[in-house]
Amino acid sequence: MKIYSLLIALLLLQSCHSKAQNQVSQPKLIIPAGTSQYTFVRNMLQDKAGNMWIATSGAGVYRYDGKGFVNFTTKDGLNSNIVQCILEDFKGNIWIGTKDGVCRFDGKKFTDFPLPWTRTPITSPFFRQTVPQKGCMPPANKTVLSMFQDKMGNIWFGTQDEGVIQYNGKSFTEFLANEGPVGNDGFHHVAIYNIYQEKSGNIWFGSYRYDGKNFKNFPQEENTTKASDTIVKSFKDMLEQKSMYSSANMVVEDKKGDLWFSHACRYGITKYDGKALTHFTDKDGFCDNIIRAMVADKEGNIWIGGVRKDAKGIKEGCISIYDGKSFRAFSTEKLSNSAIESLFVDKDNNIWIGTREVGLYRYDGKTLTAFTEKPVNN
Repeated sequence: MKIYSLLIALLLLQSCHSKAQNQVSQPKLIIPAGTSQYTFVRNMLQDKAGNMWIATSGAGVYRYDGKGFVNFTTKDGLNSNIVQCILEDFKGNIWIGTKDGVCRFDGKKFTDFPLPWTRTPITSPFFRQTVPQKGCMPPANKTVLSMFQDKMGNIWFGTQDEGVIQYNGKSFTEFLANEGPVGNDGFHHVAIYNIYQEKSGNIWFGSYRYDGKNFKNFPQEENTTKASDTIVKSFKDMLEQKSMYSSANMVVEDKKGDLWFSHACRYGITKYDGKALTHFTDKDGFCDNIIRAMVADKEGNIWIGGVRKDAKGIKEGCISIYDGKSFRAFSTEKLSNSAIESLFVDKDNNIWIGTREVGLYRYDGKTLTAFTEKPVNN
């Protein structure tokens, strides 16, 4: 039994414990042959050295040093090529969240970082299907959607189904695992797509706000005014509809300290200035209520990436910019694939745009540069 357990442990460790192979840097982001056209740029990061890290939903991770791209995949030690998020910790380690958990890269090798996956079913006579019994649990969904290191050094992992997991350097603590709607499988489901710590120190996990002691689902527990009735209703509607997602997918903070929330289910965007809520929809000027990405640049503008249907009913991507007064459109005509999936602002205030078909672009305020190149046999 001991030998069997040891073999299992070695196999699990080997899946994400490998020295990165000597990769050849390419001047362009080369899409691996056979990559699905639906593979997209999911997330981006700029590390302390200035390197850009590009997470994709099927082609692993790319690192760009300003001259060329290096691609890391399962061949180099990743546990999956479907990457959801990237984080650099205070020590310079790169953490990579995938559909199969987390890997940590120290600059030389990838190491598996196992999280405690402990789903607990709810006992209730109202489920359509039989509540799972002990020993018959469905397999844990190990997808890590977001990661963040707070000012105290704790690392937080936002998951697909397990709520939020905090790692303090020694041990793990789970939060929100029993929040969200209960599915027919007898489990709570809450997906944490975004983690953000505002200047005041509060940490946001989608629409859940953590003050260091307690979690509150915003804004149901806030004092609201008539002007905020629309957004409060939208939050409540989503809870009543038993949405599988947190009612706020993304949270960003602008120069004024105002918080911006993007919502699922075509509910648009909400701004919170600490006192009042202002709700925006496509009727206010931005391209569509389906928001895929949102970021605040260093000048205080809010960039919003969305999806809309053209005159023929075909879905296309779109980008809108809010300058504090009104929304204006950013031209996506030069994007080979306009299905916007991610936005990022680097240290020089360049806007990076990630799309489907592993599309990567950089806008420096004047020029839009494309980095992606498809292989000849793709």
